[in-house]
Amino acid sequence: MTAAAKLMPFNMKNLPLVVDVVLPLWAPPVGDDEFKRFNVEYIVRNNISENDYRFELIEDAGTNGTGATTVTTAPDPFLAAAFFTRKGDPCAVNRWYEKESARFSTELRQASNMSRTYLTLMDERTLNLMNDDDIKLSLFVSRKPGAGSRILSQTCKILKAQGWKKLYLWTDCDCNWQWYTKHGFELVKEDSYEPFSSKEEAYKTYIFRKAL
Repeated sequence: MTAAAKLMPFNMKNLPLVVDVVLPLWAPPVGDDEFKRFNVEYIVRNNISENDYRFELIEDAGTNGTGATTVTTAPDPFLAAAFFTRKGDPCAVNRWYEKESARFSTELRQASNMSRTYLTLMDERTLNLMNDDDIKLSLFVSRKPGAGSRILSQTCKILKAQGWKKLYLWTDCDCNWQWYTKHGFELVKEDSYEPFSSKEEAYKTYIFRKAL
């Protein structure tokens, strides 16, 4: 039987697998490997709110003969993850950061705080554009081709059925922001983030939305 995929609540034990995907893309230009991973894990955790809108896509073996769906026994069934945030949702990342950052030097913590300032600003800009019946896509990550689009499609159906009206997200010029324009998202705000800009090139940020 061809393996399918099952949408499930995100299991925090799979967080290191999410970090593995984005580490080559988001690692800061300073510090050793331990610090780089710490900083990227902070970014991931910053996008995981304390709510029930945390999903993962798991490779599915099909049925066990009784009609019940079972997760495959393959050693690495984790395919993708998607995290959403409502206005007012809390996030536990700051408690984690204060504990985990203590092992690094003052200089490295200052470098990490540049990421914290940027993420906080962009999250606030996005949430301020949202109505109470809108929801934000904080992060989605794919470990296999096509899995990202699949988890986004499935979760958007759930959100629409629950009455959420629009899906918002933000991204920047370091990411494949053009993907969103090709998949039905409308660009609603474009800015330059001066601390990351140079004389030669502005560091662009983008906020998108899409009707659910």
